[in-house]
Amino acid sequence: MDIDAAINALKKKIGKSTYSMEGSRDFSDGTCDCSGAVYYGLRKAGCSDFGYIPSTETLHEYLVQNGITLKAENEPFNMEKGDIIIWGKQGQSAGANGHTGICIDNQNWIECTAWHDLGETIQNHDKRWVMAGKPFFYVYHYTGRTPGINPNVTYGLHVKGGDWLSPVVNFNPVNSDGYAGLPNHEHDMLYARVDHGALKYRVHTIEAGWLDWVTSGNPNDPVNGCAGMFGQTIDGVQMVYLTPSGEYYRNAYYRSQTTKRADWLPEVADDSDFAGIFGEPLDRLQAAVNIRDPFGEQ
Repeated sequence: MDIDAAINALKKKIGKSTYSMEGSRDFSDGTCDCSGAVYYGLRKAGCSDFGYIPSTETLHEYLVQNGITLKAENEPFNMEKGDIIIWGKQGQSAGANGHTGICIDNQNWIECTAWHDLGETIQNHDKRWVMAGKPFFYVYHYTGRTPGINPNVTYGLHVKGGDWLSPVVNFNPVNSDGYAGLPNHEHDMLYARVDHGALKYRVHTIEAGWLDWVTSGNPNDPVNGCAGMFGQTIDGVQMVYLTPSGEYYRNAYYRSQTTKRADWLPEVADDSDFAGIFGEPLDRLQAAVNIRDPFGEQ
């Protein structure tokens, strides 16, 4: 990847572009937005065709597909030319809630912004970050490494007043092996674990609200290896995947059904929300760890 080609291509758009999330997003009509500009520059640098222009949400995936590795996550870092910074916590950065640009040296970045109607512009990154309220951020830098294989998540539910059901690995949309839980039944215990990295999870019960986070998954250890309380009905679940340092950032994606309504509820990424509806017993759960939302691929 030639980062100078990306920066030079974007410099040519300074003074010749207007910020818009509703236009072409690729400068073809004279408008662009922040993630569209970064994508435009990276395509000029030799990066792959994503199939569509990414948002600040999906830009993470595009970067890692092209060997652009997570360098820092909301922590002090040494800025250098070629750093790609994304503002806004993944899962919560859609639309105007996120922003991104490419660093051209150790202080400044090139960005497409609605601020002062500038469009494509070079600004001091840290001043702009403070101006924006110091949002959560990610820093990526090209290393040439590929993403590797997503971890497997194994999980299972215990039927209230009954037994543990067979464990499930990841999910599929085809049959009963693709989810944990027994349809139209209540559940009171959950365990989950991953084969790489770490997973923390917790459940909400109708009787007691949110219970403590759990970091191991073992159905034979109801105290430390499971989330829940025997006899209490689970109506909510949260999961968070803890990506090992230096690896490509991944989320736990999960979704559920309840005994009160048909079809799956919207999927959740990490702790951006929770799976379930308070007051409605959870009867099915699906989960996976991935760079991108696997449920959106169905």
